[in-house]
Amino acid sequence: MDEEEKIKVINEVVDDYFKNSTKEHSVAAKELMPYFIKAGIFTKDEKKGLPIRKALRALDEKNTLDSIPTVHAERKEKSTFWYFLRTGFDYVSESPNDTGITKKKKVKATHASSDEHYLLNLCDEVLQEQAARQHKFGFILGDYHKDGKTRTALPVDAYYQGHNLVIEFLERPHAESDEFSDKPDRRTISGVSRSEQRKIYAERRKKGLSNNGIRLAEIDFSEFVCDSNNQLIRETDKDLEVVNQYLKEFL
Repeated sequence: MDEEEKIKVINEVVDDYFKNSTKEHSVAAKELMPYFIKAGIFTKDEKKGLPIRKALRALDEKNTLDSIPTVHAERKEKSTFWYFLRTGFDYVSESPNDTGITKKKKVKATHASSDEHYLLNLCDEVLQEQAARQHKFGFILGDYHKDGKTRTALPVDAYYQGHNLVIEFLERPHAESDEFSDKPDRRTISGVSRSEQRKIYAERRKKGLSNNGIRLAEIDFSEFVCDSNNQLIRETDKDLEVVNQYLKEFL
């Protein structure tokens, strides 16, 4: 059973459970394991609901948890507890700090209001295509991890598949996206400073894209009007003119 089919059957099982098996409005995900096994989604239960927890965590990591609209994640400091809800009902948490929002989604919301996001919206408008933001290619990798074996794919700012084009921002305000921006001299595992590592990674992206025939447009933040805090003033018409100049050869 592939992932799409598995999600479809999970939704059917949950819907059937609330229609025919209970009058309650919420149920712990682990309690439905016998129903999931009967439906052929999993072959057996482990550690009181581990299979469904792993499946939900995987969707959570990919930001596709909304493909199961009845699921609720109660997020606590160290653990996440998974529940299914009857359609039309909300989960009432005992924890006042539980929002159900992932850390990744919180970061994404912050990025959504960032200058970089604003400029990419303009790029989308000019190119008439929605970018895959923070896209990762399997051929652009970071340094080796501590285990000396694994490496993480490096994201690009935006990838326009229809135009075979990647956009990268120069002089990017790293404070918006880099938790180590205030520690540029902090050493990485590979022994270089983080500011130096950014330069190395930038060149690695260029080389990887060039070797794979993908075009690259580098947009300099300094070309846009900023305030005293180095934030874009966002004069849309003028900003669009700058973006058009950068992208005209790719249209």
